[in-house]
Amino acid sequence: MSKSGYRQLLRRAPVALATVLVLLSALAAGTVAQQALPTPLEQSDFQDYTSHVDLMAWLQQVQASSTEMRLGIYGETYLGRELPYAVFSRPSVRLPWEAMISGKPVVLLAANVHGGERTLRESLLLTIRDLATPGTEMNALLDDLVIIVAPTLNPDGFENLPRPSRGNSWGIDMNRDYMKLEQRALAHYVEDLVNRWQPHVVVDGHNGGSWPYNICYQGASNAESDPTLTAICNDEIFPLINRRMEAEGYRAFYYSRGNERQWNGGGSDPRISRNHMGMSNRIGILFESPGGQEIEIGVRSGKVAMESVLIFAARQPDQVLTTVAQARRKTVELGDRPSGDLAVQQTYGPLDHPVTWEVRVGGRGSTESKTVTSDSLMITPVPTLTRPRAWAYLLPRRAVAAAELLRQHGIAVETLQEEVELEVEYYTLKSIEYVREYDHDAAVVIEVGEIVTRTERFPIGTFVVPTGQVMGRVAVNLLEPETNDNVYRWNRMDAWLPLAAPRRARPGAGFDPEAERPERPEQAAAEPQRILPIAKLRSPTPLPTRLLPPE
Repeated sequence: MSKSGYRQLLRRAPVALATVLVLLSALAAGTVAQQALPTPLEQSDFQDYTSHVDLMAWLQQVQASSTEMRLGIYGETYLGRELPYAVFSRPSVRLPWEAMISGKPVVLLAANVHGGERTLRESLLLTIRDLATPGTEMNALLDDLVIIVAPTLNPDGFENLPRPSRGNSWGIDMNRDYMKLEQRALAHYVEDLVNRWQPHVVVDGHNGGSWPYNICYQGASNAESDPTLTAICNDEIFPLINRRMEAEGYRAFYYSRGNERQWNGGGSDPRISRNHMGMSNRIGILFESPGGQEIEIGVRSGKVAMESVLIFAARQPDQVLTTVAQARRKTVELGDRPSGDLAVQQTYGPLDHPVTWEVRVGGRGSTESKTVTSDSLMITPVPTLTRPRAWAYLLPRRAVAAAELLRQHGIAVETLQEEVELEVEYYTLKSIEYVREYDHDAAVVIEVGEIVTRTERFPIGTFVVPTGQVMGRVAVNLLEPETNDNVYRWNRMDAWLPLAAPRRARPGAGFDPEAERPERPEQAAAEPQRILPIAKLRSPTPLPTRLLPPE
């Protein structure tokens, strides 16, 4: 090296050294920030889950240490516990409309809707800390995403004594309440967090699934949700999760369990989170952390899975935004120009290609497994009963309870401003059964008879629900009488229905045959050609209506 080159090197050395020191200082600051804010579970060496009081205090501590975390409360439980959420983005986002105009995917991570399912609740606390810590992989994603985290949807169930409960303080499973929206905490979540922030992706964390996997997953699986919302999970997001889990020494596969012949998915009803999100035109994802793992392994593997979703959305923002936008557009078009049929009942068929999974051999507690390759991964929805699509539904003007439920979901409801004569279709009632299901002592199960066409006059104030709207799929499911989640089933139309002798509920519905209930034998059978009160208007028709104000 020449003397001049040597002198230049000496002059640059202090600058280079300073740069290195700054980088090391920044890295150290991130490490210190993480070490200074261990979660209560970490402080207990992964022995004691974080209490709700400690969770609220810890969230505030993290927020106070970060300029990029917003902490809010979206509601409270029956017992008065606050329901927290955190928002992360760079530049900062504080209000829903700011997220909507950001041009970024909005991702909502949630857990603990079942109070006793606590693993992924703790995973989200670790993710929150990383999102709030400069220099971490997660914090870098704030440039590309708006991230909302709701770590505890059911703190009452979590704090239940003498042990955490699956249900809330009333003993009700809130992951079956997404369509009827009767439980306070769940209604707050849907109305005040999901509907207001309009996330493109929603992840719901549970405990369940099967050994030898650390995480089990599934997308929306109802035949009436847009299939592209499930395809992006199966084809893109889940393979990324598998790769990242494997790189960390973990394993992942579909929910929920299988044997050497087939692997079965979870339920298909819209009342479940991932299916409700799919029918709302969002990418809905279920995560289940199987039992039998050490707490720390379950929590850390859950963190990898949660963060994999964020990484995918940050790497493929256009794909996420386009998939959701096209699903929303298609839903509106299906209602604006109705044709063909919609699925009101379904079963499961196999995925369209073979997959490989592991099953336990040697009995319960065995750690031996067998590899199975099969085309019987049963997660593809197959319609078993369909009905013609409608342009709009008309409800009696006294059906206020049904209209209120629709509006809770963000469904646009209009009212007639003039009396009009219309040709409409009605379902006739073939039979009716009242069963005990979840928290309903007399949930309504309707068997439809013929479909009849009538011309009649509808009075001022009649509710009109067009299906050509983004929430049209949810509206259709609520207003078709043969779905498993509709306004008849959940007692929003009882005034128009006949009485009937109660029968045993479907298996698992909890009906007590010894319970005393009044019977009206003379009304036990449905009247011939009795008309169900909700009319279907099949063709686009100009109507003198006015939108009801937003809820």
